Amino acid sequence: MLEKSDTDVGDVLAAFTRHEIDVALLVPTETGLKKSIMDATANVRDYLLSTGIHDFDDQAQGPENKVVRRAYFVEPDRLVESTVSLYRPQTKSGDPRIWFALLGRYADPYNLLAVFEHEGDLYVVNASRPEVLASLDNAGSPLGHIAAMYRRGEDPVVGELLDALREIAEQGFVRTLRPGDTGVGMTLETLLGIAANAEKTPDFKGIELKAKRIKRAPTRSTLFSQSPDWTVSPVGSAWNLLSNFGYHRNGKLRLNCEINAKAPNSLGLMLSVDTEKDWLKQDHVRAEEERRAHVVTWPLEVLRGRLREKHPQTFWVGARCRGKGADEHFHYMQVEHTRAPNVRNFQALLESGVISVDYLMSQRGEKQLVRDHGYLFKIKQKDFPALFPPSNVHVLA
Repeated sequence: MLEKSDTDVGDVLAAFTRHEIDVALLVPTETGLKKSIMDATANVRDYLLSTGIHDFDDQAQGPENKVVRRAYFVEPDRLVESTVSLYRPQTKSGDPRIWFALLGRYADPYNLLAVFEHEGDLYVVNASRPEVLASLDNAGSPLGHIAAMYRRGEDPVVGELLDALREIAEQGFVRTLRPGDTGVGMTLETLLGIAANAEKTPDFKGIELKAKRIKRAPTRSTLFSQSPDWTVSPVGSAWNLLSNFGYHRNGKLRLNCEINAKAPNSLGLMLSVDTEKDWLKQDHVRAEEERRAHVVTWPLEVLRGRLREKHPQTFWVGARCRGKGADEHFHYMQVEHTRAPNVRNFQALLESGVISVDYLMSQRGEKQLVRDHGYLFKIKQKDFPALFPPSNVHVLA
C-alpha cells in the first residue's frame, strides 16, 4: 500500500531518521476511511510488538478481545487525543486490524501516516501535511519537543581511522593496485593494511569501508550483496535465472540489470514485497498478457540481518580519479560517516523503489556455469538520510 502514498516515502523516513525516531507507516484508503478499518501490515505489527504496545499473534479473534489504547493526532501546535483499536475480526482468518478513532477528520485517502510510540502511547503524524512534518524541526512544537528527547550523542571511536585516511590523502594520487571497478576499494584497504578476505563482517575494527569514485553524475552505493534463497525460489538456481532471462552480448550470455519495485525494467523484471511470508520477490511481468510470475526469493529477515551486520558504522570514502585501467590513480578526498541504519525502514525503501537490486551475472565457459559478481542491494547517496541517522562528512584533503 505504501506505493499508493501521495507523499514521498523516502523523504518522510529521512525526516524521522534525522531525529532518530523509529516509525511505522500506514496509508489509509478511501474505503478504509469510510468503513473505519485499516489492515495492520507486517511493518506495523512488527513495530507494535517491538515497542511492547501489542502482540497480534497472542490475540484471539472477535470483538470481545479488542484492545483499545490511548493515541494522539499530532498537529503543528497541539496534540489531539484519540484512541487506537487493535483487533482481529471473527470473519475470515482474523487478519489483524488497526483503527484510530476520528481518523477521517485528520487524514484524507492515501495520506502517509507515520506512527510512533512514546511513553506507552501511540502518536500519529500526517506526513502528507507539510506543516505537520515541518514541526519536527521546531523544538517549541509538541512533535519537536518529543524529537529532542531521542537524539543521541556521536560515537567518538572513529579517530584512529580518520587519522589513517588523512595520512593516505596527504599522499595525493596513488596508483591503483587492481584494474577495474573494484580497484578503488581494494587499493584503499591495502593502504590501510587490511588483508583481502571474503568475510561479510566490517573491515576496520568494526567499521565498514566503502570506497567509490567521485563522479559528477549521481551514482548508487552498494549496501551489501546477498544471494537469493534458491530453495524457495521458483527458478531454482542461478543458471536457470541466467538462461531464462539473460541476453547475449559479445558472444556471452549475460544478465546485468537494475531491478526495483516501482516498475518492470526492460527485461520485465520487477521486485515486490510479500508481507505475509516476509519475502522480497523478483517477479517477471508480462504486461501484454497481464501476467506476473514469481521467479526469485530473498527472506526479508536475512536481508535485514545483512544490513544490520554490515553497517554498524560505515565510512563511505570518495576518491577523485585520473587515468584508466592499470594506470588509474586515486586521490582519497572525503568520507561520510554513518552509524547503524534504521533497519525498520529497509522494507519501506524497497517497496517505494528507493533501494534497488543489481544483477551482475554472466556465463562461464561453455558449460552451464555462472560467473556471479553478486546480487547488489543499492541506494543513492542522496537517500542515505532515509536509512541512516545523521551522518558526519569529513574532508580529508
